Parts: sequence; structure tokens; C-alpha cells
Amino acid sequence: MFYSVLKKLNFDGKLIVIDHNNKTYEFGNNTNKINLKVRLTNKSIEKKLFRNPALHFGEGYMNKEIIIEEGTIEELIDIVTLCYDDFVKNNFIFRVYENFSGYFKVFQQLNETIKSKRNVAHHYDLKEDLYKLFLDQDMQYSCAYFHNENISLDQAQIDKKNHIINKLKINKNMDVLDIGCGWGGMALEIAKQTGAKVKGITLSENQYATASKRAQEEGLTDLVSFQIQDYRNEDKKYDRILSVGMFEHVGIKYFKPYLKKTYELLKDNGVFLLHTIGQRGIPTATSPWIRKYIFPGGYIPSLSDIINETQKLNINITDIEILRLHYAHTLTHWYRNVQKNKNEIIKMFDSRFYRMWEFYLLASKYSFVNMGNVVFQIQIAKNINNLPLTRNYMYN
Repeated sequence: MFYSVLKKLNFDGKLIVIDHNNKTYEFGNNTNKINLKVRLTNKSIEKKLFRNPALHFGEGYMNKEIIIEEGTIEELIDIVTLCYDDFVKNNFIFRVYENFSGYFKVFQQLNETIKSKRNVAHHYDLKEDLYKLFLDQDMQYSCAYFHNENISLDQAQIDKKNHIINKLKINKNMDVLDIGCGWGGMALEIAKQTGAKVKGITLSENQYATASKRAQEEGLTDLVSFQIQDYRNEDKKYDRILSVGMFEHVGIKYFKPYLKKTYELLKDNGVFLLHTIGQRGIPTATSPWIRKYIFPGGYIPSLSDIINETQKLNINITDIEILRLHYAHTLTHWYRNVQKNKNEIIKMFDSRFYRMWEFYLLASKYSFVNMGNVVFQIQIAKNINNLPLTRNYMYN
């Protein structure tokens, strides 16, 4: 049944699959000159790929049940994600699973305070040396901002920070809250550029330790402080709030209380910038592979998920910018760095972890290239006259 479904798909390239009995199947065409040969090592993986490829494609690659004999894992993920929707349409069993999963997506993100910290630790409290191997020098673990494709990762992350600082129109006399502050780079840059006082909060023990150390080393402890804290426990009012790459961990059940809380924390002159990965289309459940291995409790919102809640709360949205392929370019740089440091990563963990990590980065990249993911930058103001009438201030 698995191979009969594959025959119905329009692969942009030639795909040869060798099953566990050494029987060969050919699919697709040679129009884009991509030729892939893949071996499935046992009958179990063939059945699993038919029932739920969203989970078992990644697992099969991690466990060496899917072996690429010609071509690369990147080329395979590219052509598979291109025809993913066709696979769903032609596979009734998987289509039922997708609908079922989407209906119950709220139960996949039960991010109460204690569980949120545990979910964050699963990913962000891995050995910090791993992140140093593939991120930029400032360890920005979110979408960079590319004025063109030839800009370096370091420069693109600098440009991202500048773009956000400009959008928030921060000045020296302001108090700023950075929700999900990572390793502290954004908070420190705000303080250095504007002289504002910044508080960064995180649930990651590793990130807190590194961010605090950086503030001391850079002599910025009078302006910047970091704390292990859930956003729900904050009660001070702020002139500016930012959340970069954190909203994906909130969970759809908590969107309304999150947006309500952040709005309440704004002073009358306050502005909030929400930077999050988003779905361009209708809301769908998180990939079960990503949920299991990478971001437990995570969810990529659609714009309607967010707008529905801001409308109910009468929140003023003052600007929306959609970054389309910026994250794909960011992930390209991250993956290249992972490839360069393959031996070190395997030594740090093992080869199965390396395959998991490269699959994560490539699947994420092609979710932007082929599957409709984007990044939303949503600007919210407590009052509609808190910012200039035009967008010129964001770019000057």
C-alpha cells in the first residue's frame, strides 16, 4: 500500500526505493536532475511510513532504517516536503490521523508552569557547546534578518537585533522586558545601544547562567538583569516588551492568557513586539516527530490563532511584518555549521543524535521553503498613538 501511494505523487526528481526484500521501485522524473536512491531496511519501517510518515520518516533516518545510498538527506527532505500535501490527499489512513491530531492539538501542549520548565530544559539545557558549534557568535537562536542572501550569519543576526530595536523605538529612560531571553544577546544589545534598563527572563538554567555571566563580563549589570522566571509570574509594568522565538512554546490553550498578561504589563506608552514562527495557512497540529524529539509542548501558530485572541481582548495591533524565507536562510547557515562540526557533535553525543539534529534543521528549513511556514513580527501598542504614523522610523 505504501508504494501504491508513492506512485500517485509527483516527485520533482527521480526517487528509487529499495525495499527490505531488495525489490526496486522507481518514482518521479529526471527534470531537475536530482537522483535519489533510498533503502528501507525492514518491513516495519515500510508500514510505519504508510501509517504516519510525519513521525516515522525522521525516526527511520535516525535509526538507520532509512539509508540514503545515492543523494543527500537534504535532497530527500526537499522532494518529500514538496509532495507532502499530495501524500496526505492520497492516503486515507494518514489523512484521518492528521485530522484527528489537529482536532486534539490543544492536548498536545499542556504547558502549565512546572511542565513548561521541563519542556524548555529538554531542548535548551542540552550541552551549551552544541549551540556554540552552529549558532552565530552572539548565540542568537532565532530567525536572522537577511537584507540579501550573501550576508553572513553574524551580520544577519546583528541586523535582526537592530530591526527589532528600531521597531520598539526604545530610548534611555525606558524599562524593557525580554520574555524568553535566550543567552542574553538581545537584552545586552538593547542596553548597549539605547541605555534602557532591561530584564531578561528564561526557564533555562543554562541560558540564565550564560546570560548573567555575559552581563557581568560586559559591565552591564547596572542596566541588565536576568532571572529564571515564568512570564506568568511577572507583575512590573514596562515601556517595552519583546518576545523573540518564545511564543512557539506557549501552547494554543495559553495564547489568550499570554496575550492578556503581556498587554497588562505594558505601561500606557507601552509597545510589545511578538516575533514567532507562524503557519501561513489554516491551523494544524505540530509535527509528531518535532513534538517527540525536539520541542515537547511546542506549537506553530497561524495568524488567525493570534488575531482571534487579540480581537477578544481588544488589543491594538499596530504593525504586522511577515518574514518569508529569512528563517530558511538562517537554517541553511546552521546546517552548514553542523556539517562542519559533525565529528565534534558525534563525540559530544553520538551518531544517532547527529542524524536527529541534522534532520531537525533540514526539516525546519524546508517547512519554510515548501510547506508554508513563515515568521510573524506582530507589533502591539497599549494606545494607538504610541508610535509614529508611518513605518519610516523602523528603517532610519
